[in-house]
Amino acid sequence: MSFFRYAGPIFKVAGRRWSQHDFEILASRLRPFIPPHGKLLDLAGGTGDLAVGLARALSVEVIVLDATPQMLRHVSGHPLVSVREGVAEAIPFPAGYFDALLCSDAFHHFSDQDMAVREMARVVRPGGGVLVLEMNPRGLLRPVILLERLLKEPASFMTPDQLAQFFSARGIVGNSSPQKGLSYSFLGTVASDRGRIRSSYLSVDSPNTILPSCGWLSARPSAPRDASLLAHLSGG
Repeated sequence: MSFFRYAGPIFKVAGRRWSQHDFEILASRLRPFIPPHGKLLDLAGGTGDLAVGLARALSVEVIVLDATPQMLRHVSGHPLVSVREGVAEAIPFPAGYFDALLCSDAFHHFSDQDMAVREMARVVRPGGGVLVLEMNPRGLLRPVILLERLLKEPASFMTPDQLAQFFSARGIVGNSSPQKGLSYSFLGTVASDRGRIRSSYLSVDSPNTILPSCGWLSARPSAPRDASLLAHLSGG
């Protein structure tokens, strides 16, 4: 995680690759799940460029959750966008808090992908949507995988079929579809007939600790109880 402490400006520039057309396409996939005044979580949302674009396109509240406060500093101010520091393996919100969740180019970074998916299924309401954007670990992506591992990142990429099966086995049922280049997306629905998943790591604070994107973080989420997650937060 130490790389991301210094990469905020780079990711902010990279965020300019998203066009209004991209925002509209993503919004069209998420819109069926999000009612008026609904809530969308941008998980591991970094500098929040997708969050701001989707807040404008959907006119709903978007919360950017990221483990690296240095990334959250670069989230542009928007009245519908707020930020929260936290990790995917222990999302600091109650069960069923969100109508939908977006995770873009981040799932392969999670150290415990099993727990991350179970947390997604927990915080998104039954019948809510989960949209994941990822890269297919084939061909030209192999040098990227090697580079990420040199940077001490997990680089745990999955093929489209592997990811769809992985999510479906944990209560988020859907399908993967190819996008431009090596990219693909997974769109799933949180199963309504499963028992609510309870995280042993989670300590939920008041939603009042969510901070608007126009200000800097003055509070931190409750510390995870698991030592490995404490190391994850500190870059260890």
